[in-house]
Amino acid sequence: PSSGYGSCSRPPSANEVHRGRYIGRMRFIRCAALLCLWAVCALGQAATIERWPVVDGLDLKFDRLPADSGISQTRAAQVLQDDQGFLWFGTQHGLSRYDGYGFKVYVNEPGRTDSLGGVFVYALFKDRDGALWVGTDQSLDRYDAATETFRHYRLDAPQSVVIHISQDRSGMLWLSTAAGLIRLDPKTGAQRRYTHDDGVPGSLSSTDVKSSGEDRQGHFWVATAAGLDQFDADAGRVRWHVPLPVPVREFSFHEDRQGVFWVAFGTGNGLAILDRGTRRLQHLSFRDSESAPAALTGVFAMLEARDGTMWFATMGSGLLKLDRDARRFVRYRWDPGQPGSIAGNRAIALTQDAEGAIWVGLHALPPNRVMPEPPPFQAYLPGRAEPRGMAALRARL
Repeated sequence: PSSGYGSCSRPPSANEVHRGRYIGRMRFIRCAALLCLWAVCALGQAATIERWPVVDGLDLKFDRLPADSGISQTRAAQVLQDDQGFLWFGTQHGLSRYDGYGFKVYVNEPGRTDSLGGVFVYALFKDRDGALWVGTDQSLDRYDAATETFRHYRLDAPQSVVIHISQDRSGMLWLSTAAGLIRLDPKTGAQRRYTHDDGVPGSLSSTDVKSSGEDRQGHFWVATAAGLDQFDADAGRVRWHVPLPVPVREFSFHEDRQGVFWVAFGTGNGLAILDRGTRRLQHLSFRDSESAPAALTGVFAMLEARDGTMWFATMGSGLLKLDRDARRFVRYRWDPGQPGSIAGNRAIALTQDAEGAIWVGLHALPPNRVMPEPPPFQAYLPGRAEPRGMAALRARL
């Protein structure tokens, strides 16, 4: 008679169970490695990759918020400052508002219809009038600073979790969701949704929309799971499309004041420059010679500081600063022997406050704060590389 274990006449032993789990883990690792290899090969076949040098930066000191600071949850994937000077952190458990001394937490409160509409905060945006918009796992909310309450907006789309919000020059809000791109009139609440349709030429390249926004010339762009679309918002159609060689989850873009169109995504090295003349992506690599070939890391956030410097938050390589003149990246990573280093290498959010400090949201740690200009005096620790120019100074003494 059957024993319930297939062809076995007895239950598997503990060693057999352990061996089976080990084999299963090894199969998973091999499959993951093959998938990474496929992605790298596909990227290499579809586009050229230019490697830019990376040097480690030791000139900045990062301040770390303690874990018991009062923030509702340590992973802050959205960070911004409102017009009153408060810093807002969107987390997996509500919103945390920071006044420089402590936090006030806003969460969904059952029975209170004017509390935050959901738990997990996916998007945080300040519009042109200074109003704060919040995309959660349950609703799109607008924060009323006078009453400290939230107004909820019902979206006319299924599965419409808002993961990114932008605003065009006419004042319309654009909501990125897995159910399409939604245009919202913030004054009337009127909505229109754009999706992909195989039977409609000029529809979006994918209904799964990651982000949107305008460039400096006023052209509107939509980042989807299938690539980057230049979208004619008046006609409601795509003018041209830039495909991506591999699927992506996080996908954003930014045109800086020098006209460079940066594209970031959470796959591979995750950084490229779009040449709008040739409609091609020039992929950049910031992997150094010490990294393993498969040790690729995506870019989760970009920031153009007020002085024009570009900063990139990476999932594994810490915080990168672009040295534009030298065409290289300065990398700030966690160093257990340096208390003033960034607290972790998985950075996911960036913003600059009114005082010029850059705030960095980390994947599993409280946010860090850093002034982008180094202090007037630089620490020199025995056993470490000398600060630039120190050897030459000693030679003259």
